[in-house]
Amino acid sequence: MRRFYLTVLLLIVISHTSAFEKLKSIFSWKALEFAFPSEHAKLIAIKNGDFIPGAPLPIDVDVYQAERKSMVFISIPRFQNGVPVTLGYVTEQVSTDGNPIIAPYPSWSYNIIGNCDMITSVYRIKIDNCDRLWVLDTGMIVDKRVCPPKLHVFSLREKKLITRYKFPSEQYKEDSLFVTVAIDIRDTDEKCKDTFAYIADVSGFALIVYDFKNSRSWKIVNNLFYPYPQYGTFHIKDDTFDLMDGILGLALGPIVNNDRILYFHSLASRVEGHVSTSVIRNHTLFLENSEASPRSFVPFEAERSSQSAAQAMDRNGVLFFGLLSDLAIACWNSKHYPKYGGKNLQTLVVNPETLQFPSGMKIISPKNGTEELWLLTASFQKYMSGSLHSNETNFRIQAGFVDELVHGTKCDAVAYQGDLNYAQ
Repeated sequence: MRRFYLTVLLLIVISHTSAFEKLKSIFSWKALEFAFPSEHAKLIAIKNGDFIPGAPLPIDVDVYQAERKSMVFISIPRFQNGVPVTLGYVTEQVSTDGNPIIAPYPSWSYNIIGNCDMITSVYRIKIDNCDRLWVLDTGMIVDKRVCPPKLHVFSLREKKLITRYKFPSEQYKEDSLFVTVAIDIRDTDEKCKDTFAYIADVSGFALIVYDFKNSRSWKIVNNLFYPYPQYGTFHIKDDTFDLMDGILGLALGPIVNNDRILYFHSLASRVEGHVSTSVIRNHTLFLENSEASPRSFVPFEAERSSQSAAQAMDRNGVLFFGLLSDLAIACWNSKHYPKYGGKNLQTLVVNPETLQFPSGMKIISPKNGTEELWLLTASFQKYMSGSLHSNETNFRIQAGFVDELVHGTKCDAVAYQGDLNYAQ
């Protein structure tokens, strides 16, 4: 065993990792287990069906690194019954089966089902540079809407709820799933009030923009948010399933000339699109027409080799994303290769065991400035095919230093001296 030092005060024991591995295993689970108040409370939850062992399936991860403590957050949507906690963090405790124990955040009561002031079901989360945790709540249990979709914004520094925003009914459909959130901080004075959240509605095929400062939101519709029928079938390792999901992957580029690019793609797609955030932040433009400015949303001509779920972009404009069928993590250097797709993409890591369905991905920027890529793989294809078994490792959180991952590749923002003809 050895220790993998990820940043200030984040010290995690890693076992069975090679010094040459660019992605290190941080946590892994055969099945998720939770920090119930007592063993009796756990047994009651199982008896009532509130906890079905083996049912909870994690989707996303994010990391909060404070001066004295670091927390690894995890989201577990309630798209099936038996999920007692939809937002939690990984504790230092481990079960007798070797599974890290997950505690609810901010409390058990805030994860309760049936109270629409609390958290109903969460696919993805985001921690911003102002120490805020953005929790995107679908309001759905399995396939039934029990609450409106909401944003819960917590101050991790002050350990309190800052905002709970309920989206207006005209901005979502009955089956809408708000699954991904990207945060755009516009403040120059670091007060963090001028912030926008960009939200992917995967089944409503829409992009929702939330203006934190003015407590308002608006809906945007575009043809690029829909699934592509030819890519609705997924082949991942030994499993095949069909899923016609629309816009899901979101990533924000660095600020250039006071603007930045939002990159996006549908799950059932191999196409990446982009739009300037100055367009989608224009509340007046979309107030009366959610389909306004359709040609501001532009698809790249070349495609990926596979469908992709989560993605994230670093401060140098390097986009990281999973290749689902290829069981790989890949990247694209938007600075050196402005044209996305084809030979301009670089495969960084391939692993048929540990890279099954990367559903959560974050770029973490610690105080020392060394960026880290964190990802959660969920073996989602096994869930879809009914082959998920709790006697094997199904869920993993892995991490690696961005500089080490891209070193000597097309995505090396500084050192790469390869052929730049593809950028032409």
